[in-house]
Amino acid sequence: MSKKLLLLTLTLTLFFSLQAQTQLTGYITDESGQPLPGASVRLINTPKGSISDIDGKYSISNLKVGKYFVEVSFVGFDNMQKEVQLIDQETRADFKLVQAAEQLSEIIVTANRRLQDIQKTAASVSAIKSKQVEQLQVKQLHELNSISPNFRSYDDGGTGSFTLIASRGISTIDFNPIIGLYVDEVPYFTTYAFPLSLSDVEQIEILRGPQGTLYGRNALAGVIKITSKRPSNNLSGYATMGLGNLSSREFGFGMNIPLVEDQLYLRGNVNSSERDGFVRNLFNGKDLQNRQALDANFRLKYYPSDKLSFSLLYNFQQRESDAYAFILSDPPGFTLQDALENSLYQINFNEDVFREVYTENVALNIAYDLGKISLNSVTAFQRNTQDRLDEFDYSPLDFQSAESELDYRNITQEFRLMSTADAPWQWTGGIFLYRNQNENEDILFVGEDNTAENAPYQRLDEIEVIQKGVAVYGQSSYDLTSQLSATAGLRFDYEDVTADVNRTFSTTAIPEGSFSEGADFTAISPKVALSYQAHNNVFLFANVARGYRPGGINIFATNLQDAPFDPENTINYELGLKSNLLKNRFKFNVVGFWINYTDQQVFTILDGPTFNFGTDNIGESRSYGVEVESQWIVFKGLVLNANLGYLDTEILDYSPSTIDEDTFEEIVLDESGNDLPVSPSFNGNVNVNYILPLTPKFNLEASVDYIYQSDMYFDVANNMLQEAYGLLNGRVGVTSKNLDVFVWGKNITDEAYFGYGYGVGGFNATSFGLPQTYGATLTAKF
Repeated sequence: MSKKLLLLTLTLTLFFSLQAQTQLTGYITDESGQPLPGASVRLINTPKGSISDIDGKYSISNLKVGKYFVEVSFVGFDNMQKEVQLIDQETRADFKLVQAAEQLSEIIVTANRRLQDIQKTAASVSAIKSKQVEQLQVKQLHELNSISPNFRSYDDGGTGSFTLIASRGISTIDFNPIIGLYVDEVPYFTTYAFPLSLSDVEQIEILRGPQGTLYGRNALAGVIKITSKRPSNNLSGYATMGLGNLSSREFGFGMNIPLVEDQLYLRGNVNSSERDGFVRNLFNGKDLQNRQALDANFRLKYYPSDKLSFSLLYNFQQRESDAYAFILSDPPGFTLQDALENSLYQINFNEDVFREVYTENVALNIAYDLGKISLNSVTAFQRNTQDRLDEFDYSPLDFQSAESELDYRNITQEFRLMSTADAPWQWTGGIFLYRNQNENEDILFVGEDNTAENAPYQRLDEIEVIQKGVAVYGQSSYDLTSQLSATAGLRFDYEDVTADVNRTFSTTAIPEGSFSEGADFTAISPKVALSYQAHNNVFLFANVARGYRPGGINIFATNLQDAPFDPENTINYELGLKSNLLKNRFKFNVVGFWINYTDQQVFTILDGPTFNFGTDNIGESRSYGVEVESQWIVFKGLVLNANLGYLDTEILDYSPSTIDEDTFEEIVLDESGNDLPVSPSFNGNVNVNYILPLTPKFNLEASVDYIYQSDMYFDVANNMLQEAYGLLNGRVGVTSKNLDVFVWGKNITDEAYFGYGYGVGGFNATSFGLPQTYGATLTAKF
């Protein structure tokens, strides 16, 4: 009897096991119905995939019943992503790849740390795929202004170590960013290590508003997620070369190599670029704000089984620039517009400034499918070194400058569990640990023309700052009905920071200023959200979320009471609508938001007599606005994208210190009622892309992008007014399966503007934005 029962059990187990398996099949064709042999079909975040045969047919077997996101790619055609629900033993899904779309394609994002259709994600998230990255000519981190409304990025004019990013009125000139940056799931904690160059990019996502629950520290104003192109089964590659004015040169090469079919893939690319400077230093006749960069990315993907995968990432970037080339706007009555009209692209100071930066990243991502749960482990190590000589007074006088060496190291570990079953309840949870160490050796030169007591002299600093932290987080979503879903999340962060400062002077008249100080901080970041699928093509959402940026230690403090500063926090309230209309030819999204910004960290004067700068929690402000995103396929081949942001900001409480120019005494100001820096009331862009088939093998492609922002201030005192301006960019060329040729231009109308600026304690400095640039690029693909 027991043998019969065992046999029956095994039979039923085998039966239900077979019933739970299914396969996905279909055909890949072009828009005329012709088969595309050799097209790659891949189930995102799985090892499963297939290559279409001579008839364009593909088949993927041994799949579990459930929801999958399928990506199809073929050289010379737009990649296509589609959500497919497998419910039978065999499910058919055909894909028609196009060179010029007639309908909007799906974009799959990971804003909530899981794959979702962007139009069904309860968050303010914008995203562009690799094709639009090329059309918008996004090659550097400061070129993200055409992706999202109320999101601005500004070129620091040097190596990118202080790239200025602002979102919904929140910004900083500090090296601790207010935006979380993730490249292939690896976090970047400091702007020192931000990537200057972006190459071989598959997708860029921008999340607006606080994202503290899932992303933690520095996600005060949002998150940038950059995903590189994934290794695959296809042997392919590219080589590119570009030339332009300012003696610009660009060379790149990349390959995708399947080392073991369906198991082991390697993808890598190397890019080199350089450009002459365009700002003349009248003191020595040298052109500043030049740039040289070399970067390389290598990604190894290994699938030992269907359930287990390993991803090994390695990246390095080397950057050099004669920077920074700031101009001061201190004299009474002097405006930024005066500098643009009377001394365009000219500065005058005595130091031969330079910056050399080297960044290296290594990361291992392990994913394991436990059935209805997936486990991810992401281990990352990052190192950044810098050598630099900085001018501090930006004048011909021998007043003040500094020579520095920096060594920054960061190691992070994240373990994440996530539900994968296609069920009403979805959840994500994890633990995140980190340790970063920043070592500085600085020599401050106080020159002969400085009016400080005991000048001239040198100050020597040996500084070590260590930050260690741990975070535990979780977020859960539940489908209350077939249309209504609720989400709730919570994160707890703990950070410990210590600073050791060994400070000596070249003169015994000044006492040593060495000190050691420590502090620890905690933060709780909740989130609640509701979403409603009002119609198949209309999605509504509302959420409340909290973000935070950790506190720290002021390494230049002379009074130990001023050394620690606290975390700052934001709370964001938003309502949004996402819609696809006109038979999926028109996308219209709109979001309204309100942000309260408390314990605001402000870079200010800590001590008037010694003129020492640092960070203090002396600010409180609010912002609100509206954001509109739209995309319209006017007709086959012509796509119009338009973003518009409206922003209203106000400083509610801000009392910074400054120095009286006559008495040199410290005075306290009241800046309440002013606008927040880098907060134009209106901003946005219009982008037009057109693809015209010339022959069956060649297309004409043209893209035009106009970026606009209204008046704004670079400083909280609202003295540094940058008047409204717009930048016109574009490119036109001929493309084919194996060869692309483009001519391009940026700032085509040669608009004069300031691309970067800051003001602290009456010290106001700005740098010129890039003038008109143009060139040609040739790319071969195989």
